[in-house]
Amino acid sequence: MTTLTHALTAVIVKQIDNPLNGIIPDFSIFGAQFTQLWQKLLAGLWGIAIVLAIVFLILGIVNMGKASSGGNPQAYKEGRVQALWAGISLGGLAALAVIVGAVLAVFS
Repeated sequence: MTTLTHALTAVIVKQIDNPLNGIIPDFSIFGAQFTQLWQKLLAGLWGIAIVLAIVFLILGIVNMGKASSGGNPQAYKEGRVQALWAGISLGGLAALAVIVGAVLAVFS
């Protein structure tokens, strides 16, 4: 089972382009190890932020469901606002490479 998982992951990773290629400055002057370190750190932080946005989106939707079944309009509104902001954050994080690329293109 794990061999199949690793094989599928390798195929998927080969097909996904790095969204940060060509849009961030080249720090190769500090060496390859530094470049690999900050790229891994940035990708890790980005991944954690996406996971957190998904968790907050799920919590907002769950709160909306609880409030609608309980007949509490204020709690429903709070859950809706939480889900809305989490959805906007998730969309922004998903489009982060495009946003950063556009900002660097405009100001460079």
